[in-house]
Amino acid sequence: MQFGEAMISGVKGIFTMHGKDMNDIKQNKYINSLLENKQIEKIIFI
Repeated sequence: MQFGEAMISGVKGIFTMHGKDMNDIKQNKYINSLLENKQIEKIIFI
């Protein structure tokens, strides 16, 4: 099962992303696609 399939089948998950800020994270085409399609509910910067 691919990540996108898991997202639309109701599976919840916690994932980590590494970057210095939101612009840095958006440069990853896969993460940016998830953000644009509103498949990520919350982002927490620590």
